[in-house]
Amino acid sequence: MAKLSLEPVTWRVRALAGGRIVADSRAALLVLSTDAPPVYAFPDADCERAALPDSAWLPLEAEPGYAVLAPAHIEVLLEEDEPVGGHPRNPYHRVDALASSRHARVELAGVTLAESTHPMVVFETDEPTRFYFAQADVRRELLEPSETVTTSPYFGSAVWFSARVGGQSHRDVAWTYRFPIPQLPRIAGLIAFRDDLACEL
Repeated sequence: MAKLSLEPVTWRVRALAGGRIVADSRAALLVLSTDAPPVYAFPDADCERAALPDSAWLPLEAEPGYAVLAPAHIEVLLEEDEPVGGHPRNPYHRVDALASSRHARVELAGVTLAESTHPMVVFETDEPTRFYFAQADVRRELLEPSETVTTSPYFGSAVWFSARVGGQSHRDVAWTYRFPIPQLPRIAGLIAFRDDLACEL
């Protein structure tokens, strides 16, 4: 059974749906669950409930007088004036980007795609250690843009690359955050690869 914890937040939270603000609160609660991404719960008094069907509002049993707006109905979620990418960040989920002198290499089908003795190493809660390579340490001629774009609340929006090795295309093997969230500027423009390709030597 999922365990819930409720965290009060001190910043203003707004939710937009149907082109209008349907929740605007300075007393929102961050709802943390062991089996779902974080969401915000809003006091009933701060919700425009008539703007959406009743099914869009999920009462928070653990805190009477609060409701969660079903994520499918949210067009934009704002923390103060900053859009939230994906879902709210868990304050207990850490991401640290540290300069390193480790020797890291990425190989695919016996071909080296990247190698460095000065990668940026990213440590993220519940995720494997990942190496981010400077553009100069990556064989960019082997990479080609992919149509895939992913969003992480802890990093930002990533654009992906496929690799062409030995005449064969390998889809979505690497990604980069050209404009990461302001809290993580050190990885801007660096390139990371799938966990099964990168290793420390």
